[in-house]
Amino acid sequence: MSNNSIESSVASHPLQGNENDGSTKTLTQIIKAPIVFLHEHLFSISLITILLYGWSRRDDNYLSAENGAGYILGIVGGSLMLILILYPISKRTALLKRLLPMRFWFGMHMLFGIIGPAMILFHSNFHIGSMNSTIALISMLLVAGSGLIGRYIYTKVHHGLYGKRISLEGLKQELETKHTELLRIYKLDENLNNRLTKMENRLLQNYTGVMTSMLHVILLTIDGRLLKHRIMRLLKSSIKNNTSLAVPDIKITRKFINRYTVALRKIAVLRIFERLFSFWHLLHLPLFIMMIITAVVHIFAVHMY
Repeated sequence: MSNNSIESSVASHPLQGNENDGSTKTLTQIIKAPIVFLHEHLFSISLITILLYGWSRRDDNYLSAENGAGYILGIVGGSLMLILILYPISKRTALLKRLLPMRFWFGMHMLFGIIGPAMILFHSNFHIGSMNSTIALISMLLVAGSGLIGRYIYTKVHHGLYGKRISLEGLKQELETKHTELLRIYKLDENLNNRLTKMENRLLQNYTGVMTSMLHVILLTIDGRLLKHRIMRLLKSSIKNNTSLAVPDIKITRKFINRYTVALRKIAVLRIFERLFSFWHLLHLPLFIMMIITAVVHIFAVHMY
């Protein structure tokens, strides 16, 4: 396709309303950013501070696992960890679903899965003891660590912690819309159209491997840069031949292509985390069962001997 056709296509389909895509932060947003961050992460910051304080005083012997506050922390923390099993049970039990919404069970699972281990750490005074208590503590820490990893992966396949699961079909529709607009607005030449089609076909083919998904993310990043370079070169060539094409249009075009390639990468990244999430499920449940068994053995041993 000639440069003149590209010029006329851009001129006839200006990117109205896309000039401000939200990427430029105002001074107010910059000032508010630390406050928003503190508000969103206040619980995590507070918990880390408390744990660091407990770790710094681990040799002061201010708590005892055998009696007093240390003993109570162990009972409460262990009970909270045991309550965690209600969430997977609630997903399979109609009675619990009617009793409370799944959002509540999930939130309780996330909250108790953090507070419970923290109490157990203070119960143990951040020390390892006998063989059975050490195994129980390590099992709990593995479950807690697995939960934090699962929380991160969960947010990558859902719209936040309490949002709906991200739909692959929805991302494909978003991609199709951006592709259609890209072709309609810029009337790309045949080579660019073939590059777009090749990128999308490779992305949307059926595969489930994590390594394949990661490879596609890398290839999409490279292909996206090449695509943008090719389009920019065509548009700049058009400007040289016809000065009526405004330079700001190129900046807007670059932003639009960035959004298109981001839509491509969203699909590839979603497939990575969907696969990782399935792997995590297979690992997390056995760790949880192991933690329950070791905790029961620990409690039995402590009170019997």
